[in-house]
Amino acid sequence: MKIFAVTLLLILATTLTCRAQEAPKQLANANNALESQLSTLKVSDELNKQCTNDIAAARNALKLGNPYLSLYTIRTCYIELESLSYAASKADIATKGAEAFEQEWRQLAATLNDKEQKFPRVGLKQLPAVVIGLADASQTQVNSYYQSGRLIALKSNIAEGLLQLGRATANLDFALFCRGLRFPAPKSTMEFRSVAPELRKLETAALRTYKSVDAGTQQAEFTGLKSNLELAEKLNAESKFEGALFKYLESHLYFGLIITSAEKEDLQHLRERSGQLRKLLTARKNDNSIALLFWQMAEEALDSATSEQPTQSQIKRAVVILNIVVPDYLDYLKTTQVGKQP
Repeated sequence: MKIFAVTLLLILATTLTCRAQEAPKQLANANNALESQLSTLKVSDELNKQCTNDIAAARNALKLGNPYLSLYTIRTCYIELESLSYAASKADIATKGAEAFEQEWRQLAATLNDKEQKFPRVGLKQLPAVVIGLADASQTQVNSYYQSGRLIALKSNIAEGLLQLGRATANLDFALFCRGLRFPAPKSTMEFRSVAPELRKLETAALRTYKSVDAGTQQAEFTGLKSNLELAEKLNAESKFEGALFKYLESHLYFGLIITSAEKEDLQHLRERSGQLRKLLTARKNDNSIALLFWQMAEEALDSATSEQPTQSQIKRAVVILNIVVPDYLDYLKTTQVGKQP
């Protein structure tokens, strides 16, 4: 098990050294490595099903020419599998007790610090904004998982504490993986600004909705929205505006799925709307990769490559993205400064 975990890390780490390799090929290799790891780790039926579906979806996204969506899709599977692999490799610590855990916790701090020092933020502007955003979103969570792991272990649940430490290192490794992807450099960059005004507006709307409806039936959705908004605020406070914008738009997607009905939406109209937004997002040299990720999600939901009609859930997702999320990004763009090629 540990050997396969190391193999996965080695395959993903090649993105940091083999710069001649293009991002789609790197992502394809990552999918293969995750599939191999999934077959060797002991995971729950639920996680096995999720990862199997995610890997298939990520591969399909690559076939359709949507690498941003492929990267986004594998994130959860990557982090969960690496977390389990880490915890499994440290299983003996759970039997040795708190002192052994404390030693591991301190050693991991040095390891995490070394990794962050070796891969500074300098040069990230050579990557699409969405890749920077995904990297920053993961890296910003590293310390939270690291600290919570110790707190959980101190409450006599060392196994769960180890899993949290695994999530700390997995999030950092995913951030490094993103940084090593070889996407073409954006033809122009944007000086992304704070999303504080947008966050306040969304938080107010979400709280009003939470108080006015039977939130008990959608508690999980509201909890996920709250966590996402908190991470967006943290990224914004750290001036990691690509990550903050990405998480803000993702939060708006979550909120839209809570409040939106799509029962009467015309499928042909949605596909036309999708085509119009694609032209708008790709017509200029702006780095609109963050919005393009969400557009790719909508396209996946409306996929006309098969004879089957999209489900109501898929149509609803497309409606929220095309009518709320992407327009919200375009509003944000009106006050964002476009730069020149880095």
